[in-house]
Amino acid sequence: MFQQFFGFTRIPFSKDIPPADILATRGQMELCARLSYLISEQGMGLVTGEIGSGKSTAVRSFVATLDPNRYLAIYLSNPTLGMNGLYREILAALGYEPPFSKPKMVARIRSACDDLIRTKQRFPLLILDEAHLLPPTAFEQFRLLLSTHMDSRSLGTLLLIGPPGLSQTLHLSIHESFHQRLTNSYLFPPLDLKETLEYIQHHLRIAGFTTGSPFSDDALKRIFEYTRGLPRQINRLCTTALIAAQIDRKQILDDSTIRKAITEIEQG
Repeated sequence: MFQQFFGFTRIPFSKDIPPADILATRGQMELCARLSYLISEQGMGLVTGEIGSGKSTAVRSFVATLDPNRYLAIYLSNPTLGMNGLYREILAALGYEPPFSKPKMVARIRSACDDLIRTKQRFPLLILDEAHLLPPTAFEQFRLLLSTHMDSRSLGTLLLIGPPGLSQTLHLSIHESFHQRLTNSYLFPPLDLKETLEYIQHHLRIAGFTTGSPFSDDALKRIFEYTRGLPRQINRLCTTALIAAQIDRKQILDDSTIRKAITEIEQG
């Protein structure tokens, strides 16, 4: 296995990296500032970005910094469950059994959130990933779910995560009421060249590779050109290249190794 071949103490470029080990890029830091304001206002926010840009990972990193005694983060990753399924997941996270009917589930979620805020001073943070897969009527339903006191207060913070097309969808006239109430929205950027190099070196370092880099300069340039600074693509390409290098018994990965890995990826 390439982990032993290169002397890694753990597998690098893994998606299950602990939040504390996530690299603080410019996009990460700006997102944290925006989300801090969002939860202070208990508002509705939108984070978009290219597929594989690391937006969900960045949100996960931010959530890890929150005081769990003050905030309850509820992460919903599968919008295809439908509203009833999502309501059940929310109730489960709040510690309640879901009633049978949809209206009763809505009422129980609202009362549970209100009770959490009033009695424990703990504020819900509802995170909807892949929100572009929600049915058109869902956005307004989630807004109404958390709205209270004649729309002057909220029963929690709502954060939607999705690709750039989600922002375009919310600009449609049918979503105007929802869009006008967004506290903020942020387009999460891919890494630039400098950040890509830092990202690769960072993942090598936390995997125990402390003596330079196994990637040559031309290999790093090729990685950036192919991946366009998208972390998921970087992870995949670097992992494939490390496996290819181990097979070829190469301690240094040059441009030819990266091109070989690219060919393997594109051929499936």
